[in-house]
Amino acid sequence: MSIVIGIHLGHDASIALIRNGRLVTTSAVERWSRCKKDMFVERKHLELILYGWNLTIDDVDAFTFTAWSQELIPWLQIYYPNDGSKYPFTTFGTWESHSPLVNHLPEFDKVEITEHGFTLPNTIHRLSDHWHSHDINDNNAVIVNVRIDGIDKNFKGCLVDHHMAHASSVFYTSNLKKSAIFTADASLHHEEACSSYFLADGNHIHKIKNPGYMYGNFYDCATELCGIGPGVLKAGSLMGLAAYGNIQRIAYEKWEHFTKPQGLRQDKEEHRYIDWLFHQLSGRYPFPFKLRKDVVDNTPGNEHYNRTWQEPYTNEESTTQEVMNIAASVQFMAERSLVKYSQELFDESNGASDGNLCLSGGIFLNCNANYKIATETDFDNVVLYPACGDDGTAAGSALWYVHNVFKSPRIMDYSTKELAYTGVVWNDQEFDQKSEELDLEDLAKSLMEGKIVCWYQGRSENGPRALGNRSFLASPLDNNMKDQLNERVKFREWYRPFAPIVLEEEADKWFNMDFPSPYMLHTVPCKQPFKIPAAVHIDNTARVQTINRDHNEKMYDLLKKFHELSGVPVLINTSLNVKGNPIVEQPLDAYQLFLDSDVDLLVINNRIWKK
Repeated sequence: MSIVIGIHLGHDASIALIRNGRLVTTSAVERWSRCKKDMFVERKHLELILYGWNLTIDDVDAFTFTAWSQELIPWLQIYYPNDGSKYPFTTFGTWESHSPLVNHLPEFDKVEITEHGFTLPNTIHRLSDHWHSHDINDNNAVIVNVRIDGIDKNFKGCLVDHHMAHASSVFYTSNLKKSAIFTADASLHHEEACSSYFLADGNHIHKIKNPGYMYGNFYDCATELCGIGPGVLKAGSLMGLAAYGNIQRIAYEKWEHFTKPQGLRQDKEEHRYIDWLFHQLSGRYPFPFKLRKDVVDNTPGNEHYNRTWQEPYTNEESTTQEVMNIAASVQFMAERSLVKYSQELFDESNGASDGNLCLSGGIFLNCNANYKIATETDFDNVVLYPACGDDGTAAGSALWYVHNVFKSPRIMDYSTKELAYTGVVWNDQEFDQKSEELDLEDLAKSLMEGKIVCWYQGRSENGPRALGNRSFLASPLDNNMKDQLNERVKFREWYRPFAPIVLEEEADKWFNMDFPSPYMLHTVPCKQPFKIPAAVHIDNTARVQTINRDHNEKMYDLLKKFHELSGVPVLINTSLNVKGNPIVEQPLDAYQLFLDSDVDLLVINNRIWKK
């Protein structure tokens, strides 16, 4: 039996367990820590994952980690000291003041760095001048030794390029023999870290190039400009807001110029380019990093001296028509460019993809763009991994190691259910309030009456979407339900839409789609919006999840009951959390949310609680 643990450190920190070559468990740490976008992995999180499979840390054969970009890879090689001798130390760093790392950092030639379980950036920065890279392969993976405090064992390990981890997460779970892969997200380090093209065949994933498309940074800056918050948290809000705006003429005229690859721009400095771009749209200079400092300092002689400085829009201004128009223009430019460069990848693959395209990276949580890529490019089949953001890179790095270092054969029979629900298994808990046995027909009737349901089942979802195991459920029939959910339950912006879950066999009657969308990663036009007004956005589109009985038996059966009663095979399905908090993980989390929120019913597995 082989056990490989993948760890992602940074925002959306996550852990994955690969057992005998198969991904069996993965989850974002925020689900356990209850800290949104948590960056840190603690020892207890690792042990929780292992405990679910009756394993201990000593049973692990290898640890893998993700690196952020090509330019950081040389910093991450801490296997060899400068003198060339081998000295094993852990890749774990720490922020804790009592750590041996912090206490002994000056003694680089003596210290064996131990872990209390946290993140790498501080470690990388402080070690970069003292350690150098010797063993980087063609896939930008770095082989390391890993030591764990209290464990008398040297573990094998590997640091995998960030975009290779994204590519691996989607391809190695796709059941495809060949595919092109397009990865895209944000980067604060280097344009090459923003996007990558790959071709995959069997066990091997080969990088074609780093085109340098800056979609993630583009969205980060857009959310800052529009006054709705940091991009890593608010890109979804921007997409929701875009539907209320009008696309500006300049966006139609110059979208290709706006989204040119880094190497084709006259101005090679990213911050200047994005600053200029948004000034064209708004007359403002929103980019908050080096350029803002240059302008605020107003230093004579710098290129931005005497430039008119304007702050981004405030949160109070974010729902003005002016800002909505900017959001619509941003979304339009991103969609058109993603379609264009996906088609470019198709052309460059010269048939080697077999007509398949895998998409991964945080930018592909952009469901509007995903639909257009699926319907407007020459690819026959577009595949996404449910955790296509950074929370998926723990699984990606571990899968890369399994198939490229251990040379394990591909697993080619991953099911939708297997990939959708990857959390740990929790035992049912007893609560003070009495419960009843669940009756799906009675529950469907309650939904028909306008009741809102906390729905908790089995293992939690892989990725940021509620896929039917950690959901608020409600009827889509009443247009007022959207406002009720936003105001009373989720406590979020009024313009945010809610997603429908629909029986897969009925989907094409209600939505303009001829493909399944089991991970809620496509926004599609609705054919009958007037019948499900609460589940459709203002532009008559919806972020759809399709479901069949093999995928999620109990949710499917509930939908069937609701369909029989209402004639509509659709329910509102939104994540079981409130604004600013992670989706619930344990039964106790669900019970507490039920008590604290303005909802009517709680279902945990086969029991139901009523207020």
